[in-house]
Amino acid sequence: MVEDENNIPEAREAIQDGLTDGLERLHTITLRELITNMSDGQDALGNPWEPLKESTIRAKGSDTPLIDNSRLLTDINAASMMDRANRMAVIGTNLDYAEHHEFGAPEAGIPARPIFGPAGAYASQQAPDVIGDEIDTNLEGAVID
Repeated sequence: MVEDENNIPEAREAIQDGLTDGLERLHTITLRELITNMSDGQDALGNPWEPLKESTIRAKGSDTPLIDNSRLLTDINAASMMDRANRMAVIGTNLDYAEHHEFGAPEAGIPARPIFGPAGAYASQQAPDVIGDEIDTNLEGAVID
């Protein structure tokens, strides 16, 4: 009888756990970057949004696009989720008006101030290192001879 002495199951589990851990970490850092940069008037990649018009600043009493009452930031934080069991992460909002900010509404004089597209691009840039590091960490900690 041949005795199987490989550690393929342990390695597979370490890789799967690393992928899940990496996705969760990527979700966390992307959401943090999105919220931090929104507070500074820019997208997740650091691109500044078009400033508000003077008439809008007068009407709102604030010159900060998208965050004057924190409703959008709060909803993004609440609506975003990580599902470890299905290896799925979502950053989004349930607020209908976010679409007008993401893509603009020229007929209403609202320029595009994208939130989610740049956050996806940021996550794509970070993913290889973040997920790769977590896979490496899990493989190093696995019992693999």
